[in-house]
Amino acid sequence: MDGTTRLLVRPDRRNAASRAQLLHRIRAEFREMPCLRLTCGQAQRLFGVRPDVCERVFAALVEEGTLTCGPDARYGLPADLAWRGHLPAQADERHTAKAS
Repeated sequence: MDGTTRLLVRPDRRNAASRAQLLHRIRAEFREMPCLRLTCGQAQRLFGVRPDVCERVFAALVEEGTLTCGPDARYGLPADLAWRGHLPAQADERHTAKAS
């Protein structure tokens, strides 16, 4: 070695298309069942994802305003959307377009 520091560059293992598909699927489940409230563990089993993937995806859905996380650590639609019984389809289309 010549004494310089080398940075280890790891390739991004995330697949943007599969992530967008998973986000779409989760939004659709909550849109179909507006009163659905899940813990991360329940969501992992329902959607068949690893804990780290579930945490990242739910964090993204909370950040975009699609889901909220209550004091009981359950994720669900914000109260106003759940009460109305739907998640606007445009929200899913808007976020899918952003991922492209």
